[in-house]
Amino acid sequence: MSIEVKNIERCTSYCPTQWEGETINGEEIYIRYRWGFLRVDVNNEEVFGVQIGGEMDGVLTDEEMEEATKGVIEWTKNCQNQEQSTD
Repeated sequence: MSIEVKNIERCTSYCPTQWEGETINGEEIYIRYRWGFLRVDVNNEEVFGVQIGGEMDGVLTDEEMEEATKGVIEWTKNCQNQEQSTD
């Protein structure tokens, strides 16, 4: 399975770290990292999950998330990965 992401936005930075976005097919994608567990949901259904950190870990960088989801998510060249502003 490979999910192509059109755009993604970081919603929170820690405990949990979360991203929301859209696939190239118009489906909603939600990614969450909490308790050391990285989860990917498409249209509110979990499609991938893996324990990559310790039980108290809830912080993940964009680069670490992209590396951990290789083979599951295809990050298109034009994918917009932005952090949500807090203004």
